Amino acid sequence: MPRTPRRHAVLASASILAVIAPATAVLAESPASAEPVTIEWWHLQNNDPGLTDWQNMADAFMAENPHVTIEITAQENDAFKPAIQAAVQAGDEPDLFQSWGGGVLLDQVEAGAVQDISEGVADTVDSFSPGATALYNLDGVQYGLPYNLSLVGMWYNVDLFTEAGITEPPTTWAGLLEVVQTLQDAGITPIAVGAGAQWPAHFWYSYLMIRIGGADVMTQLAVDNNWEVPAVIEAGEHVAELVAMEPFQDGYLGADWDTPDGEAGTFASQGAAMDLQGQWALGAYRNQAGLADSPEEPLPFEIGWFPFPEVEGGAGDPADAFGGADGFVVGADAPAETVDFLNFITNVENQRTFGISGTGIPANTEASSSVTEGPAPDGPVLETILETLNAAPFHQQFLDQFYTADVGTEVNLQSATLFAGESSPEEAAAAITAVAESG
Repeated sequence: MPRTPRRHAVLASASILAVIAPATAVLAESPASAEPVTIEWWHLQNNDPGLTDWQNMADAFMAENPHVTIEITAQENDAFKPAIQAAVQAGDEPDLFQSWGGGVLLDQVEAGAVQDISEGVADTVDSFSPGATALYNLDGVQYGLPYNLSLVGMWYNVDLFTEAGITEPPTTWAGLLEVVQTLQDAGITPIAVGAGAQWPAHFWYSYLMIRIGGADVMTQLAVDNNWEVPAVIEAGEHVAELVAMEPFQDGYLGADWDTPDGEAGTFASQGAAMDLQGQWALGAYRNQAGLADSPEEPLPFEIGWFPFPEVEGGAGDPADAFGGADGFVVGADAPAETVDFLNFITNVENQRTFGISGTGIPANTEASSSVTEGPAPDGPVLETILETLNAAPFHQQFLDQFYTADVGTEVNLQSATLFAGESSPEEAAAAITAVAESG
């Protein structure tokens, strides 16, 4: 049976950062009983400044609420995903944990792993980007709040571009391939990718679908569950075209994301000139370069950013975006104080801390301008990303989160097999369709 389309997971028609009526997220009063409670919190800020920021927020909340103990588990993205899936399956999910909403959240709702927090966030939810909060709202029920807006784009090493004689970043797919060739001719590895982690490879496959098919095709995929359509197959052909140029670092098929010999480490050590990643990558690069504790010190090279190029003849608007919104959802058995804590870490003051430190782009619209107020040792790249998000007429969520876990996993797997040259574009589309139609 075809799966019912997940309309709640589509970010379309308006900017994800549309400004709405302001409201202030404040700490709720402690329950009168003040019985000792423990909140188990899983998050992904495993590097500074985010790691320390989150700890400071937890400490501040515990100081205001002495009966609350917050136990933090900070995990790397690739370790978190299987860990939370196992916890949900065992019925032992943490009280507050990372989410990207969409279809994966739907799986968690259907498993009874998360709770309705609509009443607890009623006074604060309107402070956030409506497109971002929609990812955590299923059938009118709010299960979480976003804290970080995401946009995938192309990071590049300006110094390596200059060394190769490249004066401007490419704006078209053909132009990107020319840049790849120019970098290779100069003896520079063009692109870093962690295809071993799979999800970084899916960024390329997905963005090409968006540029070729546009919003209409991306929305129709969720309605029909049929991926054997021209836009998807052509996207696979473009991936194969890129792979055939051998533009990636050695060992890319087994490479992880945020490791010294992985995607982030390769780019940070100037082992490649470009990297297709989300806005969070800047922090990873700085960590890999040993600058996590030096917020005022720039990277040892000039870094730039540009949107994913237009595909000539494609139906997609070149301004269409791909990303989502990081957030937190509340576990089914979490104490009431967990919702108070979620409101606290996403209030204006704490979201401003998040933006000023350069950790990300606050989802609380009253704090979004804070990305321009920090030290920004590597230039105004986050500000550029914020402006690009604001201008996007359509924003497609990460496909491995937009769909339920089985479909998202298959999208990632087929992306990796395309990068390995182990499947054809037609075979990849057919494999995803088979999983989507079986759900």
